[in-house]
Amino acid sequence: MHERDQRRLTRIIKCDRRATLPQIAADFNAGPSTSVSVRTIQRNIVDMGLRSRRPTPVPLMTARYYAGVPVFWLFSV
Repeated sequence: MHERDQRRLTRIIKCDRRATLPQIAADFNAGPSTSVSVRTIQRNIVDMGLRSRRPTPVPLMTARYYAGVPVFWLFSV
């Protein structure tokens, strides 16, 4: 992949942070450059330092959760 392809890949990734590798590869291969595999896309993403994706939303801990946790465990962290 050339530098221009990597810039285009970065734009595709930042456009949709929740996209999966096959979706990113399909968007990239729809463009004017040569077709590349999902593995090549994955390798270039890691090389560019874009390892992490958008975090999965999780519920916040509630007072009900803390009611069942031993007190010594809360303060040992």
